[in-house]
Amino acid sequence: MTGEKPQSVRARMRETIRAELTAAAMKSIGEVGFAATTASAIAAAVGVTERTFFRYFATKEDAVLQPIEALGPSIADELRRRPAGESPLRALRVAFEVAVASVTADPATMATVMRLNRSEPALRRRHLQQQDLWVAALAEAQGERLGLPGDSPALRMQCAVMMLAWEKALVACYGLDDFARAGEELDIALGELRSFVA
Repeated sequence: MTGEKPQSVRARMRETIRAELTAAAMKSIGEVGFAATTASAIAAAVGVTERTFFRYFATKEDAVLQPIEALGPSIADELRRRPAGESPLRALRVAFEVAVASVTADPATMATVMRLNRSEPALRRRHLQQQDLWVAALAEAQGERLGLPGDSPALRMQCAVMMLAWEKALVACYGLDDFARAGEELDIALGELRSFVA
């Protein structure tokens, strides 16, 4: 037992509806394409109003990116739990196992998100905005772990570089059509970074 409180029924319901909206968005995009998919159509497929959709997601892009973007807080939480004596890079790499596990558990969704991310400029813009939020959350977590200010440019740089390595790993997996390699590809990307700065 971890000692953490279980989620309330309301929180679980919110997560369920959020997941259903994401699944409906993916299905609609598969059937009619990204441009023709609307928030109202996504909402109708789940049996909620368009207004309800916008309580969960600011844009349809957010609904599509949900499987990836929801990982940011989980990675940051894992990073906070890493021992203070662990190197910043090692702590980040271990924390990213949360993302590796998620990607390998649902490769079909990840492949769809990656395909859309590469072909839809609006989605790519939103993804890059979300990555910046990840960097800020990771830097804050790293700062808490190390007793440093979370807005430190050095911490943000470390976390931004880790995000670039993660992006490279996902692109490699997409190109190979093998998301089971996410952890291995992340390690390869980090090795290339080490060679670059050596």
